[in-house]
Amino acid sequence: MVADDLLSFDETNARIWDCGAEIFIPAAASRLLTREQIERMLAHGLEVMSAGANVPFADDEIFEGPTALFADARLSCIPDFISNCGMARVFAYLMQDNAAVNEASIFQDVSEVINEALKKCYQKNSDKLKLTDTAYQIALEQLM
Repeated sequence: MVADDLLSFDETNARIWDCGAEIFIPAAASRLLTREQIERMLAHGLEVMSAGANVPFADDEIFEGPTALFADARLSCIPDFISNCGMARVFAYLMQDNAAVNEASIFQDVSEVINEALKKCYQKNSDKLKLTDTAYQIALEQLM
């Protein structure tokens, strides 16, 4: 990229966590977020984070490390297995008898599955915090 006012990576990284947003989607970033960065985003209005394809927290643990637990206790963290269920759900949808193979039907199905998962979380815990913890509890109950 070329621009007269292009910021370096270090300058961008120093500023970006304070720019302010209510929703943060780390997308496919892996092991990106530190506690300090989450604290900075919280101080500037962060309310919801929707994890992407990978574990976004800079923890050694894959599930519920200290940074993930910190975030889940302070904002609505939608876990990756709900927010990123798209392709797995598309495969399941397409394996149904007489599935309509068109964009609208596929997106509708994925949206309904995500919506139902979030409704189950809300039924178990109507607070906006500990969403990831609640989703893990539900998932483990379903496996047992």
